[in-house]
Amino acid sequence: MLGVVRGFGCSIVLSGALLGSAMAADMPTKAPAVPFVAGPWLELFGGFVVAPDSTYGYAGGVAAFNHDLNKDGFLFRIAGGDGHYKYDIVPGVSNGVDFQTGEVMVGYQAYFGSTRVTGYVGANVEDHHNNTDPLAVMNGTKWGVKGQGEILVPISQLAYLYGQASYSSVWNNYFVMAKAGYNITPAISIGPEVISLGNDRFDAVRVGPFIGINVTPSAQIILSGGYSWDTRNDNINDQNGAYGTVHVRVTF
Repeated sequence: MLGVVRGFGCSIVLSGALLGSAMAADMPTKAPAVPFVAGPWLELFGGFVVAPDSTYGYAGGVAAFNHDLNKDGFLFRIAGGDGHYKYDIVPGVSNGVDFQTGEVMVGYQAYFGSTRVTGYVGANVEDHHNNTDPLAVMNGTKWGVKGQGEILVPISQLAYLYGQASYSSVWNNYFVMAKAGYNITPAISIGPEVISLGNDRFDAVRVGPFIGINVTPSAQIILSGGYSWDTRNDNINDQNGAYGTVHVRVTF
């Protein structure tokens, strides 16, 4: 959510790696039987998201307990982020909120042919500094449980499908993403993405294109952007507009 190894990822975090010169950005496959060549065991990632009236930066890592992200096995994932959003309390009165997030999860990934399925469960925390709004739905620090699932399905040597979904009991945060990618070169993939996300404060749907670029055999950058619809639009706040993301990952 990169023996020849190429990285894969998405706007929100992937665990695993790309292998084979025919595989391009975003598309991993099971490691070939190459003697004495181990796959990567650690993925570090980070990124930044800009959306209407909000910004968010994040960083984290995924490690394989068996020291090989290209094989079935248990995973450890840790991530954190810092962001800011604003909204109007009443017409003409804007309120800005800084917030931080964190999560620690364990998971398992399994390959079924060339399809990879991953699941995580663990602890999640958020802290919203929103003391200026006495009616704020989200304020202070809250802990909860989070679950996340991912599936990556290569449908040919050049095309693939990816899906990710997560839910946290912390203010009912949810995130659902679907991507369809096509490898225009061994190092570049493009395609559309559709995202649905929200919590007790907002709901949004985002649609746009992405491009994944393997900068090196072990490093990848993914750029995406498009339009975000505020599906909980009220009479005070209109948070429709453009969004953009940058996601970077490196495997070791």
